[in-house]
Amino acid sequence: MAHRARSLGDASHFVWKVAILLLAWSSWAPAAYQTIINNGPNDNRVNMVFLGDGYTAPQLSTLYPTHINSMLSHFFNEGEDPYPRYKNFFNVHRIDLVSNESGADVPPLNIFRNTALDSTYYFDGSTDRLLYVNEGKANTALNNGLAGSGFTADVKMVTVNDSRYGGGGGTYAVYAGGNSSATEIALHENGHSFNKLADEYGGPGTYTAAEPVELNVTKNSTGAKWSQWLGYNDPKTGLVGAYQGGRYFDAGIYRPSSNSKMRSLGRPFDPIAREKIILDIYAIIDPLDGWLSNTLPLNNPPELWVDTIDPAIIKLQWSVNGTLVPGASGERFSLNSYGPGAYTITARAYDPTGFDAVNGWVRRNQNTLEQSISWAVVLVPEPTCVGMVVIFLGLGMRRRPDQGSSSSRTVSSW
Repeated sequence: MAHRARSLGDASHFVWKVAILLLAWSSWAPAAYQTIINNGPNDNRVNMVFLGDGYTAPQLSTLYPTHINSMLSHFFNEGEDPYPRYKNFFNVHRIDLVSNESGADVPPLNIFRNTALDSTYYFDGSTDRLLYVNEGKANTALNNGLAGSGFTADVKMVTVNDSRYGGGGGTYAVYAGGNSSATEIALHENGHSFNKLADEYGGPGTYTAAEPVELNVTKNSTGAKWSQWLGYNDPKTGLVGAYQGGRYFDAGIYRPSSNSKMRSLGRPFDPIAREKIILDIYAIIDPLDGWLSNTLPLNNPPELWVDTIDPAIIKLQWSVNGTLVPGASGERFSLNSYGPGAYTITARAYDPTGFDAVNGWVRRNQNTLEQSISWAVVLVPEPTCVGMVVIFLGLGMRRRPDQGSSSSRTVSSW
């Protein structure tokens, strides 16, 4: 059967149909991620990933990056310890989601927006400032955006294009990116989502449930849960003790400091929260990005090397056969001063904040702040030119078959 040839008009019509379908698909399909900050390999960085809700297509190149950058500047450049110290331990990525309308729902005011993640205030039905998203949609957008990337999101942030005060911390740290307190809300909510910290503000009634799983609240009035910090007078948050009130109750529960970021915005993290953040970072990363292969013994290597995640933070010690080498603190270790023999050489990379009993920020699980790499090294003397000639001559001297044993004539095989 003969097939009718498609006319130019038919072809044009077909192309337009395909274009319309692609346009419709792109209007709701999540875009692949974009890397905003790249401090090193994703497999040894804390990967912070942003989603946005309530941003129309034009706003994805204007308001969306502005709201993200404001938060990042506050996290890493404005003294919000411990984040500035560890800024190079993070990579930051964003996923663009197009919403048909700006803003978020406010059900009691009969405000409903058509957005990609269905963000809404009064998420629990009663708390006006509780702003959160549809987690199913957020998970789908996150998974699609990172598909094929080879990494997962460690810190999950959602900025919502709304100026009304609000935020929430669950799987995602959600905050109203257009509010004047947006950056502080983001830090506080990330304390919930990334670090599993409890709110430290109170409320009516007495707490009578089981011992909380969060590290920064307890039923024990002695504060034994954070015993390693009791009595420490922090320069920013004061004396660590057991202060009544937290987790939405004024009585029956205690917090470590009089007032910190998990109680009030604009305050620093107290030592217990700060320590938890650092330990959570080190649960994801190692102090070293790489090192000279140590899978086999090395013969006469000119030097050994390691690559620290951030040389400004990670310090190094080198030891030979268990003895610390004074002054050896760089990322490269020369073997030129060592004679023939077999050696075990070790590089210890560590964060000193875990090993300073007075001013350090970590007082438990310090072993997670260090990493050691060892090499088996064999050094043998290089043959001298004279020695090589003698060896070769010795190997090359042989008698000619036609000469008797009395002959002293030799020939070289080389």
